[in-house]
Amino acid sequence: MRIGVRVSEDEISAVGMLGDGRLLTAGTRSPLGFVAAVAAAIAELRDAGGERVSSVVFDVSEVLALDAGANVTSVFIEPRSPIEPRSHFWAAEDIPVQVEALRGGHNALGHELVELSTAELHRLVERVPTGAQIVVSAAGSPVNAEHEHRTAAAFRSRSTVASVVESSSFSSDSLLSREFTAVVNSLLLTSAELLASGLADAVATLSDNSVRAFVTTNDGGCTPLTRLPITPVHSFRSQPSVSLIGAATLVGRSEGWIVIARENGVVIGELIDGLPAMLNRTDLPGGASLASSAARVVPLTEVLLAGSASPTATVLVPGGERALAPFGLAPTAVTDEDLVAVGAAVAPMSYWHHSVTTAQDAAGMTRALQHGETVARANLVAAGAEPAAVRIAESRVLSTAYGETHMVRIRVRGVAHTGKPGVDASPLHDDSLTPIAGTVPSLGAGA
Repeated sequence: MRIGVRVSEDEISAVGMLGDGRLLTAGTRSPLGFVAAVAAAIAELRDAGGERVSSVVFDVSEVLALDAGANVTSVFIEPRSPIEPRSHFWAAEDIPVQVEALRGGHNALGHELVELSTAELHRLVERVPTGAQIVVSAAGSPVNAEHEHRTAAAFRSRSTVASVVESSSFSSDSLLSREFTAVVNSLLLTSAELLASGLADAVATLSDNSVRAFVTTNDGGCTPLTRLPITPVHSFRSQPSVSLIGAATLVGRSEGWIVIARENGVVIGELIDGLPAMLNRTDLPGGASLASSAARVVPLTEVLLAGSASPTATVLVPGGERALAPFGLAPTAVTDEDLVAVGAAVAPMSYWHHSVTTAQDAAGMTRALQHGETVARANLVAAGAEPAAVRIAESRVLSTAYGETHMVRIRVRGVAHTGKPGVDASPLHDDSLTPIAGTVPSLGAGA
């Protein structure tokens, strides 16, 4: 059994997918805290289903919180200071950040523009306040992150800083986008650490060391729960993508446009080969965006509906009838299932490899892609995926922002199921299972 759990401030909603595709649901509110509530929900599903639990996937986007009291220092490494003050994305979001500057950086080919001053760096390290969250961003770091690495190492050697995040960890041609993503990531670290620790404790109550814990990501996939305290920003806005996968699962679709109608509005997204169509950014309500891949799930409009193929399926959540009515779409399915929890239960493990490299010809591009695919496969297997279950969902060569000759961006995505062969459908006890009432039919019925 694979279990998906939506964690919110006041309730836990969980869905278990049995080996034959049926769904079980559990939900609870607990005055004892979310750890006890999560443990109770997953234990209830395990006992009701009678199957061993292979994985538990959590969606925590509702409870990941920015630390308003954090002291963030953003260090920019570049050849010279800008003539005009920058319009930082975090300023528009009313996030207080102290900006510091160092001379250094590389060009778009990875060549050093200005040598990083060790003396200047050491002076900066000494004057940064105790407990600061450090973000390091260097010009040219997608190609050559040496100055970022050296600066980050200098701050990490000082035990009084709370954290150090290198913006080159996030893929974008925009220095400001990488920096903003790293700032948001830093502000989420405290919340993410508490959540990861508590959820790991909840899974441990199953007394089965083979159960693997994951957290959903903005792209509609999932990653090991141990990654949450490192890069929580990739789980910050996961619900639109995960809901799309949940809706598609309920109607048995793996291709085409899916419409979801709720009381608060109607959205549309596209599935291609079982995965959401992607954007290379995660849009935030205020207009800023994060350097984190996300599904293209947007509000449905008459213009959008007229300009695209007819939806493959329309999923109506009770209460969304009025919002759906103007579009004249008949619902394929009406469900009160928690789409986020369903999507989490079936979300695949996902790994993205991004790099900027030199490719002189087609053969060089092929080698770069093969290297990226190898890295993606290796990371998924290291996270517990079966080697034979890993597939490459995306592998492409893209031009760089400045169009430098022979410089290309490599983007590869690998995915794999969270379940293990022979575990998802294995019985918890030797006695035969009792039929479960009120479950969704096998997913193959709607394909």
